[in-house]
Amino acid sequence: MQNIVNKVTSDSDKLVSLIQTENHVGWIYSIDYENALVLTNDAWKQKVNGVSQNAFLIATAIEPNKYNEVDEFDREVILLRVNGSCKLPQDDDNIRTKLDSLQNKTATYTAEQPDALTQNILQYSGLQCRVLGTFYMKNQELQLGSDIENFSSSLTQAVYLPKRDALKTIVNYVDPIRKNKSAEDFRNMGINQSVEPFEIGTIRYTSSDRLQRKEDLDKVPVSIQPADFLARRTAVLGMTRTGKSNMVKQTISVVKDVSRKVKLPIGQLIFDINGEYANANNQDNGSISDIFQDECIRYRMMKTDGFESLLTNFYEQINDGFQIISEIVKEEKTSSAQDIITFLNGFSCDEPDEINQKKRYKVTIALYKALLYKAGFKVKGDEKIYFEANKDIIEIVKKDPSKGLSIKETCEWFSSLRDNAVYMAEDENNGKKQNETKKLWHEMLKSSSGKPWLDEVCVAMLNMIAQKNSSNVPMYGYKCLISSTAYHTAERKSPVSKEIYDFLVQGKIVILDLSVGIATMREKISKDLAKFIFTSSMNIFTKGEQPPFIMIYIEEAHNLIGKGMPLTDTWPRIAKEGAKYKIGLVYATQEVSSVHPNILSNTENWFVSHLNSENEIRELDKFYDFADFHKSLLRAQDVGFTRVKTLSSSFVVPVQINKFNPEEWRNK
Repeated sequence: MQNIVNKVTSDSDKLVSLIQTENHVGWIYSIDYENALVLTNDAWKQKVNGVSQNAFLIATAIEPNKYNEVDEFDREVILLRVNGSCKLPQDDDNIRTKLDSLQNKTATYTAEQPDALTQNILQYSGLQCRVLGTFYMKNQELQLGSDIENFSSSLTQAVYLPKRDALKTIVNYVDPIRKNKSAEDFRNMGINQSVEPFEIGTIRYTSSDRLQRKEDLDKVPVSIQPADFLARRTAVLGMTRTGKSNMVKQTISVVKDVSRKVKLPIGQLIFDINGEYANANNQDNGSISDIFQDECIRYRMMKTDGFESLLTNFYEQINDGFQIISEIVKEEKTSSAQDIITFLNGFSCDEPDEINQKKRYKVTIALYKALLYKAGFKVKGDEKIYFEANKDIIEIVKKDPSKGLSIKETCEWFSSLRDNAVYMAEDENNGKKQNETKKLWHEMLKSSSGKPWLDEVCVAMLNMIAQKNSSNVPMYGYKCLISSTAYHTAERKSPVSKEIYDFLVQGKIVILDLSVGIATMREKISKDLAKFIFTSSMNIFTKGEQPPFIMIYIEEAHNLIGKGMPLTDTWPRIAKEGAKYKIGLVYATQEVSSVHPNILSNTENWFVSHLNSENEIRELDKFYDFADFHKSLLRAQDVGFTRVKTLSSSFVVPVQINKFNPEEWRNK
């Protein structure tokens, strides 16, 4: 019998350890499946340095030293969160008593106190609490259910404010099933060693930080399971300067640390909208690229020392290059010439299927490349361009392009064609009206079938090279393309996406510094790269192989993953399907409502600091138990004061996030 008693006591140790009798703050006087009302007292609250709004409480009928005497039915600890105050039946009478006392005062400051009996009655008050779950023992392990199975109206349950070790157990609790599943997932990846949780901060209930955390021992650490982030979605939400970037940098560093310890390559891709990860700044005394410089590759859209090029080879990636040209020319508005408008609105690099159209397509692309060359887009190598022309056209230039021309020769060929055709037309026109000259030289550029050899878009490009319109009136021409040369590189022969994906497979940190360049190109580059990563990892998965672990980080996410995207678009698909392809997504924004609903609904980890809009907070209220923090999120603007919900946790935890320390990570 004694052995049985000892076993029961041993099994209950973890459960009983949550009950700290010295921290008694009241009694439950009403409870249902969702809420509990607690009777408390000013003296009890003062003894524990106050009971804050949003504080965790526990309620139980267990006396720690009499566990064996407690009925099996009542061997549980209910977890509560303080949502506010509630009215006691005698509150109206108490208010009248206090009013009488105040009205009888003869001085502003007085030491007069009510008699002991009155004082005892007045100091009772009520707490409104939400039921978060139930702790109990099962299979010799501490379990937490996210609700209660039953409530007893007649049962006397004492209420305690957990501190230090008890609070640490509560806020860092991980369900045994989930913990075992994480370990199994790591074993499937060939990782047999345990992956320890990492500390992100300490418990903080309120913006006022005078009593609950005045001793270092009262600053209870909150830790997170690394497995919660790998191949998961994480939201970092809050106003500017409230600690979003700090949290992202912590995550990047921890993932890299885990990668090193378990020798598992985990690629990390950062879409750096403001350039704070790629470049050192005064706030952090170091950037991610500086801390992990041996394992970090930086990219930019413009040529910069120390950065790899995100630039496009306009001769190779014709569609991407033309989009850049279109954006810049439209933005600069340097010319309103009709030929430039025709070129921007009519040029297409889509190769047709029909053979006859393919001939014209080759001429169009050749002329486009000639225009690029004239505008100063550099060429590397001796690429040959081939296209066909009829004998009348060849007769004008005296050179057959079907035998191959360099890009420089192609530019000269088209310039010669136009100059000679215009000269011949002027000679034939012999001083007649200018529009007749235009008509004549256009007629000379017909194919053998009598149709125009050059369509209106090609004529427009021909005129841009010559800087004259079809009536030979001078215009800005090719010079409107010169600004776009800053986004061109002759070095790249294939898209940058494959190069970046290979770095990620190796476990590198790749930072795309998108703080410079055209906003629309930022979106395009981001989307194209995300699509390539998603497709590549999906193809590996469908072959029955394990895709690489890749983490994607997006700052100012509302600029890239807006709510208007169709579900078939890349970012919603990454949010919904990325987990099975080992792609994790961390997105930071101050506009919850602007993020695609599909991404929000598939997000497992949440880090939320101050939001200044009721609309944004109402959007957040739809998820988990963030509604409990509605007022706090609106009012508290403290940097790093964050409400955290992770995959492994059953409820939201208010946390003061640790400040990112570059030196700490440099020394690891």
